[in-house]
Amino acid sequence: MRQALLAVGIMLALSGCGGGGGKSAQQTTVVSTTVVTTTTAGSTTSSGGSYHVVTHGRFHYPQVLVTNYMRSCVAGGDAKKRAYCACTLDKLSSDVSTQDFAEIGLSKTIPSRIRKLMTRAVAACANKL
Repeated sequence: MRQALLAVGIMLALSGCGGGGGKSAQQTTVVSTTVVTTTTAGSTTSSGGSYHVVTHGRFHYPQVLVTNYMRSCVAGGDAKKRAYCACTLDKLSSDVSTQDFAEIGLSKTIPSRIRKLMTRAVAACANKL
């Protein structure tokens, strides 16, 4: 769980991309990114697989935020890790706005309100690992 919080924290710091993003109505966001995997004599360069992220929360995230989140969170993981990371992003999309991400990226600190939401998202998605 500590690793997952660290990955989420790194993602939050890297994804400061500005702008609000709140929506008054329920919105679903689907982002797909295709990346290439390279394997050489015992090591795998992890940019592998296709990321398909569906968020159901009230906040719409720009593709750059979703991409940064998934890259930071997955970091060499397998399909289970991708499912876990997508799940945590979906959970966060209900309560953490794009503006929240931007503020965290600028300040390099994570407010306690966001830490609590991250902890809940990690716990809710633990069954994906």
